Amino acid sequence: MIRQRLYNPAHLTPDELKESFVARSEALAEMLRLIGEQTPGHPCQHMILIGPRGMGKTTLGLRFLHSIAERPDLREHWQPVAFHEESYGIVNLADFWIHALRHLTRATGEGRWEDRAGALERDESDVERLAAYALDALLDFSEEHGKRLILFVENIDSVFGQMHDEREIHLLRATLIERPEVLLLGSANAFFEAIRGYGEPLYEFFRVVRLEGIGQEDARRILKAAVEREGRSDVSETLTRDQGRLETIRRLTGGNPRLLVLACRLLIESPLGAAMEDLERLIDEQTPYFKARVEELPVQARKVFHCLSEGWQPMLAKDVAGAAKLSSSHASAQLKQLLERGYVRELRLPGEKRIRYEVGDRFYNIYFLLRFSRTGRDRLERLVAFLHDLFGASGMRALYPAALATLRANGGAVAESEWLLGVLARHVARDPGFEGRDNWRRQAVAIVVERIGPYSPVVEEIVDAFEHQPNRIAIHERIQHSKELSDVGRFVEAEAVLREAVASEPRHGLAWLQLGLVLVEQRRYEPALSVLERAEAIAGTTEQERLLVLSLTLRGAALISLERYDEALVTVQRAAKCTESGAMTSIARQSFILLSLARGLSFVGSTPHEEAIDALHRGAELVRTDDTAKMRSMAAECLKFEGVLLSKLNRDQEAVDVRIRALDYVRADDLEESRRIAVEALAANGHAQFRGGEYEDAVASLERMTGYVLVEDSAELRHMVTRNVIFKGLVLLQHGAPVGLTEACQFAATYLNRDDPPEIRRPTAELMASGGVASMFIGNYEIAESVFRTATEIDSDVAESWASWARVILLQRDAKRLPIAEEYARRAVELEPDDPRVSYILSEVLAYAGKWTTALMRLEHALRVGGSELREQEGHGLTELLIRAARAGHGERIKRMLEAVCLVEPMEPLWLAVRAELGETIEPQPAEVMDAVSEVRRRLSGTTETRPA
Repeated sequence: MIRQRLYNPAHLTPDELKESFVARSEALAEMLRLIGEQTPGHPCQHMILIGPRGMGKTTLGLRFLHSIAERPDLREHWQPVAFHEESYGIVNLADFWIHALRHLTRATGEGRWEDRAGALERDESDVERLAAYALDALLDFSEEHGKRLILFVENIDSVFGQMHDEREIHLLRATLIERPEVLLLGSANAFFEAIRGYGEPLYEFFRVVRLEGIGQEDARRILKAAVEREGRSDVSETLTRDQGRLETIRRLTGGNPRLLVLACRLLIESPLGAAMEDLERLIDEQTPYFKARVEELPVQARKVFHCLSEGWQPMLAKDVAGAAKLSSSHASAQLKQLLERGYVRELRLPGEKRIRYEVGDRFYNIYFLLRFSRTGRDRLERLVAFLHDLFGASGMRALYPAALATLRANGGAVAESEWLLGVLARHVARDPGFEGRDNWRRQAVAIVVERIGPYSPVVEEIVDAFEHQPNRIAIHERIQHSKELSDVGRFVEAEAVLREAVASEPRHGLAWLQLGLVLVEQRRYEPALSVLERAEAIAGTTEQERLLVLSLTLRGAALISLERYDEALVTVQRAAKCTESGAMTSIARQSFILLSLARGLSFVGSTPHEEAIDALHRGAELVRTDDTAKMRSMAAECLKFEGVLLSKLNRDQEAVDVRIRALDYVRADDLEESRRIAVEALAANGHAQFRGGEYEDAVASLERMTGYVLVEDSAELRHMVTRNVIFKGLVLLQHGAPVGLTEACQFAATYLNRDDPPEIRRPTAELMASGGVASMFIGNYEIAESVFRTATEIDSDVAESWASWARVILLQRDAKRLPIAEEYARRAVELEPDDPRVSYILSEVLAYAGKWTTALMRLEHALRVGGSELREQEGHGLTELLIRAARAGHGERIKRMLEAVCLVEPMEPLWLAVRAELGETIEPQPAEVMDAVSEVRRRLSGTTETRPA
């Protein structure tokens, strides 16, 4: 098991650190790339990691050092040295180089560098000479070992802050420039004056690696690793299933890895467990730092920062101005200053255009909420509210019983117990989805009675919380509960909850809307229509534009699914008018795009309509290229279908241009659903450009597809891209560049596998086989064999691949490989015994091997099945094979074969020549026929058949 070190990753072994390093891989790769580009004898590119506490600076820095030690190409040239503890003792440059010497001993195990540092400190009192001698000692190591030093100094801003003589920092800069033997890697929680200020000694000196909050995938890896360490597969499954909750946790923690781990432990344990103690400990440790950071701010900036901290949730600038009692312009100026100094960060909530602000360091925000509560009760209310924001209703359901168990087992202060139960009771009472709600209430009351007494005010508080829930709160929580059930596919239960909700409050439009959505998700479109009509009616009488637009959106989708396109179009037009009636809110914008798609889709299966094309175009125009992935995907889909409709109207160039625009909305790291749109757009363009004779453009479009597929994508997408790569290879082959088919084979080897579904593998293998045949016909035998080999690896049951592979071996006239050719040809016949072409190829191989009896049997079977069609396909090759067979002494068999398969007339010169060679009398024929017969007889009278060399 990996030991967990939330605060001191330096205490982990290299193997433990490597195993626990599940995020920041891109940053690590970039740092390793930079170190690999350092030129010996030239000044180093020094680096600094910037990010709030808990963002993983220490972990990344140490993993970087260990990676250098692991790689022989780097280990040979670099010696990593970590300053493992806080460097409070460094107040001048001499201290800096002496500390480096001592840490060098730790890094190498060579005690002489520690001894040398001690001797220098004893013998030299002048700090300037001491600095020079200590640096010389470090350079001695570099010269002896042929290695350059990497010094990793954490909190380097504090180190520089302790050097009160600015001349020493200037001297450090000059030394690092002059001495390429030393590379400095620092870390800091934020940009500081020494590197930020123009004219400062270290301005633009470092390559900055900024550690922002981690993304969704890294957050998933961290949480998965954390729960696996605790052996809680149930929590892991919950987080995997509920991606929305995982994203909420990531956002509320600011993507801070350390907070993510603490959040996970809070979820596993309880608000009173060890994880809470970890959080308290962390806050205690960071209090001096937090206080110093806030005290650095001017009074007005501090006031704005205080308002943001108290709010916790992201705030609009106008809300900050109101809370701080400042003018909007004054508040915006303060926010800009806080933003520049790293105290605050900007973000947009999903579907919102407006910028919001939140405290950049989420640790500080939690510290503020928990430290500045007015009472112990207030503190617990803030804590539980924070946990509810973090985990949501479903996550809190694991904490409620855990809190009771902890109180029962561990006791605690009486007042804390009362406060906690009173606070939790209100949350439990408002959660109808918590199945153990009543049991929890009984246990909570029992604990209070047992520990405090039956007349404690908290008993009344708990009972009151459960008995006096307003109906509006109850119905909103029923809706929330139904969403949670729907998220995990429990639609029947979700529907039951919503039926109860609308029964208790029939005029609640949102409940009817949610019920309609659940019915649509079950594909029960007819009942969904009537439910959504109720939601529309309520929205119309209560003037709720958002509800009306959403209801119409869903009803339009249901009508399209029922193929009632005319009604769908009317519904779409109604919703469009709603969204056009005023300012386009975020939800209206998203709904309008969905409706644009619905309008366009309603014409895909019928005659295209300009109105549908216009709707799709307008829908895409509502999306920016920096919008959320979901919005960008919708825009790309609008443009994809616009291209479909334009193509149906034969406006091919417009269709190509529209599909190119769709690519602006898709990124290489988007979800597969979005990348599939890009792939389909590029495929459509590639084929359209090929048909229009624009071969270079077609190749470019098809080549670009490969940037949108990953090895872990679905088999359908991987094969779709592969088939188009093969098509690109055929286009290049047609224009004298056979390398495209080789590239197709290499691509297929990387992205396809035998475990893909056979119905998806088959078309890819067949297309690849046709590419191999094309290569074979122009004499590129080596490429053809490579293509056939890959085709059989993709799907070993495609006869064409084996048969053509056998033929290409035969064409190379290598007698040693005839057994392989025969094996492949027989494999093809086993797969397709009634395919005349594969039987014919087997007969060719057997004939060259001298196995004439079997060869002629296969040939006759091929001709009986294929007849004149096979003769037209094989033409000259078939005639040559029959001549060789007759020359090998099988004339009588050839004569009977031609008569049996009705080829006497089509191949009359051959038939007459064979008869003449057998001594039969040939009836008089026209002169041109007799000339052809004479030519065949000359060939038949040649030398006896020999096997190919």
